[in-house]
Amino acid sequence: MNLLNIHFPLVLDLARSLIEIVILTTGIYYMWKLFRGTRGARVLAGFGVILATMSLLAAVLNLPVIIELLRFSPAVLITALVIIFQPELRRIFAEVGSRPLLGGYRQQTEVIEMVIRTLEQMQESGHGALIAFERKITYEPARETGTLLDAKVSDDLLETIFFPKTPLHDGGVIIVEDRIAVAAAIFPLTQAEGLQRNLGLRHRAALGLSDETDAVVVVLSEETGIISLAVGGELRRPLTTDELRSQLIAILLQNKDHAKSLVEQLAG
Repeated sequence: MNLLNIHFPLVLDLARSLIEIVILTTGIYYMWKLFRGTRGARVLAGFGVILATMSLLAAVLNLPVIIELLRFSPAVLITALVIIFQPELRRIFAEVGSRPLLGGYRQQTEVIEMVIRTLEQMQESGHGALIAFERKITYEPARETGTLLDAKVSDDLLETIFFPKTPLHDGGVIIVEDRIAVAAAIFPLTQAEGLQRNLGLRHRAALGLSDETDAVVVVLSEETGIISLAVGGELRRPLTTDELRSQLIAILLQNKDHAKSLVEQLAG
């Protein structure tokens, strides 16, 4: 009994240590996964190398001034994180804080079908497109650079907008619920590294807007006819129209069971 009483605190301390290690490891892994490939990742890596080198030299050479300065490094690191990763953090917090209790914004399936029909027609004609579904976060510069329409979504209107040599075919279209809010909008280009060389401005703009906001952006390549989908800074390609439909329904409706039934109905 006494032996059990002696070892129980040790077991409890060991369990706490293991839990802390698991939590810290998981947190570090997901932070690395989240910020990997962003424009500030290399800067942060360089900052970490400099900090580690200074700490090693200060410990080996016993440099009291540098040791004292390094005590403030956690505060400096947190400040650097906020400054360097401001766009990423803004997108993350906005997504977390804006999630409604009873589901997300529910885009009408008719709008998705109109976009699908437009892409199928434009694939046949060899035209490109850049279409963004706006959700919670509004990208105001797009409204300043684009042309305000506030017109009901239709496949004929979308195809007309992206017809080559028309005044509005350059830039992107922003859809809010069942209306085309803006056409010929300029989206921010992504600064992510390691992208494929064959990705054009439309793909980089789609990734850039999905980096800055929670928008879901569809890209149709004019050269290859490949359909891509940018969500949360990730580019999914190539997609068939059926795959695009199912992903748009799942993301925009944010209801997997309902989305699955809708996909089955639409496929039928």
